[in-house]
Amino acid sequence: MEFDRRAFVNGLGAVAGASLGGAGLGAAGLVQAAEPRSGRTPITRKEWDAIIGSQFGGKLSCVETAEATEGPFYYESSPLRRAVAEGQRGMPLRLGVTLGGLADGGRCFPLAGAVIDIWQTSPAGLYSNVGRDLQLVDTTGQSFLRGHQVTDAKGYVEFDTIVPGWEIVPAAPPVGVAMRTTHIHVKAFHDREVLTTQLYLPDALIDQLYADVEPYKSHRLLKAPGLDRAYERIRNGQDRFYNMAKAQPMTVERVNGVLVAKTTIGVISQGERGFRTLFR
Repeated sequence: MEFDRRAFVNGLGAVAGASLGGAGLGAAGLVQAAEPRSGRTPITRKEWDAIIGSQFGGKLSCVETAEATEGPFYYESSPLRRAVAEGQRGMPLRLGVTLGGLADGGRCFPLAGAVIDIWQTSPAGLYSNVGRDLQLVDTTGQSFLRGHQVTDAKGYVEFDTIVPGWEIVPAAPPVGVAMRTTHIHVKAFHDREVLTTQLYLPDALIDQLYADVEPYKSHRLLKAPGLDRAYERIRNGQDRFYNMAKAQPMTVERVNGVLVAKTTIGVISQGERGFRTLFR
């Protein structure tokens, strides 16, 4: 599997950031689904063959990523599934994520057996499992637009979701209000380590949806608890985290009538099977 480095930097690798954390695969809701290595389990012949096959049978381009926040709405009870919308209305989006590991000597290979966990808002700017102190609708106990999968031998997973909305959250002074452009949160878990990033979509696509397509069209203005007025949607260039990460939006194509976005996340391999995050 070939990935062109230039395409990766300019579009496919639209990675907003990465951060190292201590949660790892011991997090609730991930252990049973992924059956991660404990650090004491001997490597099997099947795992070894997969490592050799990935390093000599295909190529990836791994590039440096920047650190990003996970935000306040991550939960460890993410369901194991491909389809995450749970009936939420919105423009269908197929999201493909490849995880590539960079080994000593510059060799880059697909990182299999990692958990890729995503979460995002609805077109109304709502997250599941959030109370009315942070958003106008109480979604406590719900799980829409959340899900995780395990990367295959090519380091790849694919989700069926919808294009997210933008979001607004009340914040303590002096911030007062936090506004975010349209984005998708991603965590990649492998053994005891975790990579956190955010993925962005092109302004042109999002502008068109908010101009012409429901339910996006009805949510160009948003309010949040404790705020005295509605706020207008912001675009990528107005988002603090997008600018801090010097992010680039994913390339999105229409394939057989479906919007498809694909991204490659590059990480430094640790002992060929784990990884550590890349920092500037």
